[in-house]
Amino acid sequence: MKKTAILFFSALVSLGALAQNLQQGINDLYAERYQSAKTTFEKLLSSNPNNIEANYWLGQTYLNNNDVNGAKAIYEKALAASNNAPLILVGMGQVELTQGKAAEARQRFETAINASKGKKGNDPNILNAIGHSIVESYSEQNKTDLDYAISKLNEAAQLAPNNPDIFLNLGNAYRKKRDGGAAIQAYNKAGNFAPALYQAGRIYETQKSWRQPNDWDVVIDLYNRAVAADPRFAPAYERLYNYYLRGKRDFTTAEGLANKYVSSSDPSPENIYIQAQTAFVQDKFSEAINLGKSIISQTNNNPRPRVYRLLTYSYMGSKDTATACTYANQFFEKEKNEDQIDAMDYLMHAQACGKGNPDVILADINKAKEKNPEQAARVLREALDDARKAGNRELEGELSLILFKLQGANANPQNLVSIGTAFYYASNFNKADSLFQAYTKSFPDSIYGHVWSGRARVQIDTALTQGIAIPEYEQVLKIAETDKNRELYKTSGIEAAKYLAAYTNNVKEDRAAAIIYVDRGLAFNPDDAILNSLKTQLTKTGTKAPATQKTNSSNNAAKTETKTKTPDTKTKTKQ
Repeated sequence: MKKTAILFFSALVSLGALAQNLQQGINDLYAERYQSAKTTFEKLLSSNPNNIEANYWLGQTYLNNNDVNGAKAIYEKALAASNNAPLILVGMGQVELTQGKAAEARQRFETAINASKGKKGNDPNILNAIGHSIVESYSEQNKTDLDYAISKLNEAAQLAPNNPDIFLNLGNAYRKKRDGGAAIQAYNKAGNFAPALYQAGRIYETQKSWRQPNDWDVVIDLYNRAVAADPRFAPAYERLYNYYLRGKRDFTTAEGLANKYVSSSDPSPENIYIQAQTAFVQDKFSEAINLGKSIISQTNNNPRPRVYRLLTYSYMGSKDTATACTYANQFFEKEKNEDQIDAMDYLMHAQACGKGNPDVILADINKAKEKNPEQAARVLREALDDARKAGNRELEGELSLILFKLQGANANPQNLVSIGTAFYYASNFNKADSLFQAYTKSFPDSIYGHVWSGRARVQIDTALTQGIAIPEYEQVLKIAETDKNRELYKTSGIEAAKYLAAYTNNVKEDRAAAIIYVDRGLAFNPDDAILNSLKTQLTKTGTKAPATQKTNSSNNAAKTETKTKTPDTKTKTKQ
């Protein structure tokens, strides 16, 4: 009896150790220590090749490394050896979902549910695994049935309310449905569970800006709670490191967190990434680029995709947008995990690849908006502010126009004039005019659109051969005359009168009509020196009015040497 008791006790200890090792492997997987996780599960299988859970989690490790074929091979072998164990069926279903075989995967899931059903109903572990499979397989290109996943996870939560992993997967499902509120509620129900705390922090982080580091309290608290729950939870250390490096610019604290991240990660050339990112934040772009390329070389051209992201930003910092665009495209080619792509990444691509191509910018902005509307709009506003401060009027115009279009039916057409003036001062007169015309369609009786359209058209028709500014300035003069005492109208009316008088005299050679325009201008301000000078010259018998400024057309110079010139409308008037 005593010997039997000892043997029984030893068996229990052995089972406990195996369970502990399994959980350690799962912890490693969640903490992105993929090699450690793989080693743990392989050791368990070397002792017992038929260990269902070890087979399942080893397959998950391969899937996390985007090795679908490796996971498939593990699950096929385990299915044959275990007589279609329900958990392995779910794993194979996830492989099929990843391959776009939704019908086959659903059949696997239903078979697993039926096979695992007991006297008390469905097995919550199988329901949870199904929910996890669907959520992890979901992407913008492969939209799996999140509603089915949520229903199974909610059922699992009812059956096993103390299992934090269920609420983690449920939160992830709601997050992918872009229901942040429901996701946070689910993560909160997971309790003191590092992965759930971390994911909640990631949601809140998308609402924050590096430019306002003092507004991050809730995010930093969640990441700190994650590492308190699991002192080796590397992803949270990385996010904390980013905050202190890029937000607070507290390099001492950032360095300490970088060390914790490295010590909590698998040994790898990837750990050089921390050094590269530190160099980037300090504007040492060449150093960051060299370190990033070193990681690529040491990983046989298969680094984590974040390296390509860092290289994109580093080349943009070096003003080499062509190379930056190459790395931005590689980032999206390499990154298969939708959770690792956020709105900022699409905006990064827009900055790197959209120079001179607003269609690329708009496409990326729309993707960013779909990913996270609030984050996309915030980052765009920050970029717009930077463009204004840098005096980059073309970029200011493009970003303003994109923000306008993102508002859809809620966009206010009154903003079209200010957007158009950005293009005007960037000398993109045709685009500016198109925006002024769009404004005029909405507000035909407003003077603003006509004034700015007239100015843009003067710059387009510098040789005065098309007369395209005439209709706009005619309308300006007409609107201005409705209230000659209004200062804005007076200024615009005089501008229109000067141009119309000059054009009528110089091009149409109609001195009498030109004098009428001069008189209409003087009605706004009888003391205007230029108009009075023009009238004096125009009313001299047998004499042509002198030039008031240099012409923009050398070909027309001799012909118009003694004619009245159109006033320069490309003046930087504040609006």
